[in-house]
Amino acid sequence: MRTSEWIQIGFAAILALAAWIASLPARRRWTITALALIATATVACAIKISTHLPPAVAAVFRDWLTVALFLIPYWQTGQFFLQPNPAIERRLLAFDQRLLPGIARTSGTNRTRVGFILEMAYLSCYPLVPLGLLAIYITGQRSHVAAFWFIVLIATYLCYAITPFVPALPPRSLVNDPVTPANPTKSANKGRIFNRWILRHGSIHAISFPSAHVASAFAIAFILLRYSLPAGLLFLLLAIAISLGAVIGRYHYALDVLFGALVPLLVFFASYRYL
Repeated sequence: MRTSEWIQIGFAAILALAAWIASLPARRRWTITALALIATATVACAIKISTHLPPAVAAVFRDWLTVALFLIPYWQTGQFFLQPNPAIERRLLAFDQRLLPGIARTSGTNRTRVGFILEMAYLSCYPLVPLGLLAIYITGQRSHVAAFWFIVLIATYLCYAITPFVPALPPRSLVNDPVTPANPTKSANKGRIFNRWILRHGSIHAISFPSAHVASAFAIAFILLRYSLPAGLLFLLLAIAISLGAVIGRYHYALDVLFGALVPLLVFFASYRYL
């Protein structure tokens, strides 16, 4: 198996083991375990299928398989969230109030051009990982796919590993926010309404700490900077824009984002000589 596949199966299995050690309801334990089994079965089936494909096709198939499994630990981590810790939320919000007092009092971006751009920037975090892998292909660096996945997976999954110890709702939840697609206020831009709709239907309804979105964005930027400076700079700008959108849109606390950028930086430099 590839290193990326070992990382994905191993991390999913560790979370499944942790679920049976932690004080979780039986249903959540079985959900986490089932997700780990899905990851394992998917990799096993992919390996079997790849033996019947031409080598070049099989290699590409395995490159992209990791994208399909990327969010499994996210959903596993969400099962550990039972209720927020008010003390943790107060500390995170207090840091925002000291660093960004004006933004800390809001529930998100306003109905302005800048607000819409920030929402679109944050929205870009969802397709960013497959786009990063595509950039590896386009820049002729496919031989470095293993390095790409190593940095991205380790940085992102470290954030997921820490998240259960920091149970907190996103900062927008601590401020009255009536914005919904059915009830858009005059202050809400369309990007904000769309992002909130996605999060209501596709998130774990808690923060990841550090921010996994920010971590994966910077991880992609760092690895691309190593092999293709133009692509790396483009993705670095995207990572910065996502970070700004996360904080100003109140999807994450400032500390989530700062640590979300620090984790991939540490992983990248710790692994640099092996890339």
